Amino acid sequence: MNIEKSEDAAKGNNSNDTGQKIAVAQGSGNSSDDEGEVIPKVVDNFYFTDENQEPISFTVLPIDWGGDENKDGPKKQVFLEGTADGGLQKVYKQSVAWKLTLQEQRPVVSVKIKEGAWIQLQKPRKSFEETIRSVLVVAHFLHFARRNPEASEKAHWEHVRKVFSMADVTPTDNDLLEYFSLIEGMNQRDQKLKNSDVSISRLLL
Repeated sequence: MNIEKSEDAAKGNNSNDTGQKIAVAQGSGNSSDDEGEVIPKVVDNFYFTDENQEPISFTVLPIDWGGDENKDGPKKQVFLEGTADGGLQKVYKQSVAWKLTLQEQRPVVSVKIKEGAWIQLQKPRKSFEETIRSVLVVAHFLHFARRNPEASEKAHWEHVRKVFSMADVTPTDNDLLEYFSLIEGMNQRDQKLKNSDVSISRLLL
């Protein structure tokens, strides 16, 4: 999830606002389903709702670790809503899984839609930011740990709090605790995280 300041937020050029960037998008995409509909690669101003149109985090979906892991389907219906192609295309897609990628310049969050394509989340709707704030804190914490294996715990928190400097709530250990299983899963599968001087799992014990 290139999270930038959402379109319904105030205009400005502060890169450390609450619409923190997750990845630099590369085009709007041109994948198509069987009916000829263009499925975007990137969605802006996004949010997720359940079958009752209530806001819900994408993290209720199964996380895709790759390979044959986690082949169970979602336990409830979750729908991605947002825009693509500079706001010209409305997006409404049932989503079935999500994944976090740390290898890029910024953490990347993508969701898999029912048709089988992956869509990268670029920036959330302003009103949806708090719903996914904690998982974004975790994403940035892990991303910093992977790229700076010798950094201290203090440096980790200074980085994350700078990214979220315009947020209403300051990132804390509670954000990491909420996604302890995600952190453990990422640590187990990423050798660079294992080599970090800051053992994130141990921080939470």
